[in-house]
Amino acid sequence: MSLISVILALIAESFISNLSELRRFDFVFRYVSWLRSKLPTFSFQNGTVTLVIIVGSVLFAVWLVSAMLGNVLGLFGFIFGIAVLIFMIGPRNLEEDVKNVNTAFENKDYEAANFYVSNLAGRTISESPMQLAQTAKEEILLQANVRLLGVFFWFILLGPVGAVLFRLSCLLKNNQRDENDDLANASRDLYNIMNWLPARICVLSYAVAGNFVDTMSYWNGLSDLWLRDSEEFIIVSGVGALRYEERMGRDEHEDEPDSAAIQHALSLVKRAIIVWVVLLGLLTVTGWLV
Repeated sequence: MSLISVILALIAESFISNLSELRRFDFVFRYVSWLRSKLPTFSFQNGTVTLVIIVGSVLFAVWLVSAMLGNVLGLFGFIFGIAVLIFMIGPRNLEEDVKNVNTAFENKDYEAANFYVSNLAGRTISESPMQLAQTAKEEILLQANVRLLGVFFWFILLGPVGAVLFRLSCLLKNNQRDENDDLANASRDLYNIMNWLPARICVLSYAVAGNFVDTMSYWNGLSDLWLRDSEEFIIVSGVGALRYEERMGRDEHEDEPDSAAIQHALSLVKRAIIVWVVLLGLLTVTGWLV
């Protein structure tokens, strides 16, 4: 069932337009603000407690609906799981964002390129064209895990509850990006915990889908597999996996932004997703997953 769910989610992401418009998570931020205003100030209230209440209440609601539908008819629970998975992907379509970035670079409209790379990264970016192309490439490698692979991993492991938990960790971390209170720190800790395993699998997927030797050449050692910061590990490994393609396709003396590397990064992501699907299929066939 996990394999079918992931394949259907990928098909929906590729062929159903305007899904990004449906993935509005403003209600989550309104709920966080409302809940924080209602929680009294008492000695046990801190960022971790608040985060547990926020996340726990949402996950309980998802679990309850999933269980109720599954008890009525298993097919209803399956359909609900697919709907949750599709909704938790993104929220923006990665391929569409990359297409906008590529178009801006092709037209040498670097102001637009800054705007679209900012959309891709989810934060304001204003850089020179050369650095901007590098940032775009790195963000594609990173966003593939945040938007797709991490959601798939936790859905396979915990079902709809896992997909929602991962997306909530990303949303809360980004929402508290500029804050430094207890809740912001707890949100970042939750994201780091939720991202640790998917990031390692993402790195290995890039190595298999790209150049394994060059990928490992960017590691400080095997200890990176458990010690290195997850986001940094994804970026350096993805850049290593792309190293051969970039050597073959670019003159070292060029002084124009390496916009071709942006498309190479997207191609690597697509191959990594295929690696995931094939591995998931093998695990399903051998009975490790259902």
